[in-house]
Amino acid sequence: MASPLSALVEDPRRYDPPWTKVGRAHRRVCFLRSEGRFDEAHRIEGTELAAAIAEARAVFASDPDTDLKLKGLMDESEERVAEAIAYAEILVPKLAERLNGYRPALPPEAADRTRRSPGREPSGELRGIADFIDEMQAQEHSGAH
Repeated sequence: MASPLSALVEDPRRYDPPWTKVGRAHRRVCFLRSEGRFDEAHRIEGTELAAAIAEARAVFASDPDTDLKLKGLMDESEERVAEAIAYAEILVPKLAERLNGYRPALPPEAADRTRRSPGREPSGELRGIADFIDEMQAQEHSGAH
């Protein structure tokens, strides 16, 4: 007997817009729940996810395995979110460790914000992912000129 997940994996239509909308919305719900943002997850579940599921069911109404594929997609989404969170929990500290002390040249507007922003200096501390993204963007901008 095939698992619910294999019913969707084996279907070449799994990348059709109704299924991708369901997967995208359900992954958002899963992530929000993992962050403890239950009200927002519930709102998306009742609006965006419900609409995507209804659309998928309407488009594939003649397919007797639609509910099985839907369950497989939901299971897959939950697994993907759990794996992404696990990777982030492992990789972010390693990236922070490797990049600790790495400070690329900032564009003037970012340097001004840094000088004006109150708070502690990030040297010696683990910085957040947003800091790394800002630094990468600053490095790209300074290298592009």
